[in-house]
Amino acid sequence: DIKERYAVEESVKEFLTLALKSYMTALSYCPIGEGVSMNAPVFRTISLWFGCQTSKFKHEVNKIIDDGVLGIPSFRFVPLTYQLFARIDGASAADCTGSQGSNGEDIFQAALRKIVKKICIDHPYHGIVQLIALANGNNVGEEGAMRNSSEFLDNVGNSKVIAAEGILKDLRKEKSYVSSLVDSYQTLIASYIELAMFPTKNILKANPKKTKGFPLSAAYGTGNGGRSKGGIPSLDRCFAKTKSGRGQSPLSCPACILTKPPKIRPGADYGEGKEDPIGAERISNFRPTFDVTETGIHRPKIIICEGTKGGKYKQLVKGEDDIRQDAIMEQVFTTVNALLRQRGASKNIHDSETKHADLIKTRSLSNAASRQLRIVTYNIVPLSPASGVLEWVNDTAPFGDYLSDKKKDPGAHSKYYPGEWGSLLCRKLLSEEKKNKRAVFDKICKNFSPCFRYFFLEKFSHDIQAWHAAKMLYTRSCAVNSIVGHVLGIGDRHTHNILIHQKTGEVVHIDFGIVFEQGKSLPTPETVPFRLTRDIVDGMGPTGVEGAFTTAAEATAKVLRENSSSLLTILSAVVADPLYKWSVSPVKARQRQVAARGDEDEDQMEGTITYGNGSNLIKVNDDEDLHVENENEGASRALKKIERKLQGYEDGIAAGEIKSVEGQVQLLINAARDADKLCVLFPGWAPWI
Repeated sequence: DIKERYAVEESVKEFLTLALKSYMTALSYCPIGEGVSMNAPVFRTISLWFGCQTSKFKHEVNKIIDDGVLGIPSFRFVPLTYQLFARIDGASAADCTGSQGSNGEDIFQAALRKIVKKICIDHPYHGIVQLIALANGNNVGEEGAMRNSSEFLDNVGNSKVIAAEGILKDLRKEKSYVSSLVDSYQTLIASYIELAMFPTKNILKANPKKTKGFPLSAAYGTGNGGRSKGGIPSLDRCFAKTKSGRGQSPLSCPACILTKPPKIRPGADYGEGKEDPIGAERISNFRPTFDVTETGIHRPKIIICEGTKGGKYKQLVKGEDDIRQDAIMEQVFTTVNALLRQRGASKNIHDSETKHADLIKTRSLSNAASRQLRIVTYNIVPLSPASGVLEWVNDTAPFGDYLSDKKKDPGAHSKYYPGEWGSLLCRKLLSEEKKNKRAVFDKICKNFSPCFRYFFLEKFSHDIQAWHAAKMLYTRSCAVNSIVGHVLGIGDRHTHNILIHQKTGEVVHIDFGIVFEQGKSLPTPETVPFRLTRDIVDGMGPTGVEGAFTTAAEATAKVLRENSSSLLTILSAVVADPLYKWSVSPVKARQRQVAARGDEDEDQMEGTITYGNGSNLIKVNDDEDLHVENENEGASRALKKIERKLQGYEDGIAAGEIKSVEGQVQLLINAARDADKLCVLFPGWAPWI
């Protein structure tokens, strides 16, 4: 038995090293050009590499990577900057016995730093910001500014911060424009963080109703030249000339717009710091004032960034909140969009809009739909554990804001059904009922009619073609977000976490604090796979979920199934992030929802629930913490759930049977519309809307 086990282990080692060598050879020699995607092999290589760090043959694996990594074009690794940079550590060779590098570093860290430095030198606009954010790992604001800050610091450790600072020091020694760019980004990011962490309570006390036009200098201290006590300049002062009017601005090599980075250039041609990268703008200045959001516990700030080509970029600056998980989910969505595009591009068919519906075969319609499916994404840039900046998605409004009354502004429901119940009353009735929720829910539905169809009449009635195109985009975007959201286990889809684009009709999902089915572990568990309530369906027209929605959902599910290996490979690299756990224990989930209930803002008509993203950072009693799974088990379980869904397995009826794509989609649609499931949801989710 011992000999047989040894033989098996040796064969695993042999095949693993062969696979890694083959992947790296392919990545080194693969041609660069349009239509040549090597994302899956890159993700697979990194996944295998990271997965071997607890095995007996990690030394051999690390040696293979260390020897061959410089031969791979650096742009291949840029999509994985979050995962690569998160592994940077200051661990000494003693931590990895037998895996030493030339300067006492373990080979893993030596290879990893080669990749990180190469990314930052060749693609500075994509790497430097992430590296500075890691170096800001200890910057969680003042005591108590970020919930569970002490637990976060214990989890991250100071060694990562030191390691990141060391790499930044090395980059400053570069003789290229990268050196100046590092200084520029550090000045800029420090100014962003100062604004993000500025408490708005004091300035709002004087005039609680005012939310716009606050001077930026107020967030940095007045009477000090627009600088904070620590000498950090306000955003609009980062570009100020010297008093004599001569010399360069503090940002001698201007940074690119944080929320609009340039596209990855395989040739690393970004203008050498002398001109704007192709297809992007560098920062020219900022508007001297900022606004604050009308709702929210921490009241994020809204600013306008001005580009060198005249572009105006609206940004949301958040403090006392961790947005890293949201950023990584956007990374996953970008990858899913690439899979959908590849699927569509491989089909030699025409768009469904160019043909009459009665001439399109079912198979052709499915393929055509896959070409037009996408998730609307936006850029999220974490700057520290407690701050970050988000791209403002223009021309959007929360789904609930359109339908429900907001202070003195009547919503669509009150406008078109003035005699029916209001949303607040519906929520009150459902909250107070403890026994027969189904009867109360049915009564609510009789007195609260869906009316989202009027959105398209209001916004697109000027042109019948525009109206039809918007409804189709809306229906398809609902379908792709529903299926992808279900596979990834995204929860907390209340009416303020779904935006509607007022010029295209597409839906935009925000706030991904509950993922990988964490919603099922909440005190009031989420019982539906995605939001497909009556108002969502009402916007799809007379056919409802039949037709375009079902067809698009089936096309999305089929694409995900056919690319399940690539998707799981990508996710395996994502969920194995050493800084965070991607599962949540029932104890911690309960604490989060209880805390959220206590933080409810009555001004938020739909009962928005704000969940923190660092779910692993909540302190629990020692006895309870014994039941919390470790990091690797959490990642493994999350991936296993996703894999089963991609295979066609679903919980509930016929749980052990593999469903066809059509059967699985229909099962999910039925579950999402099941009144017995909807009536037991948390009332703040507003299941009647």
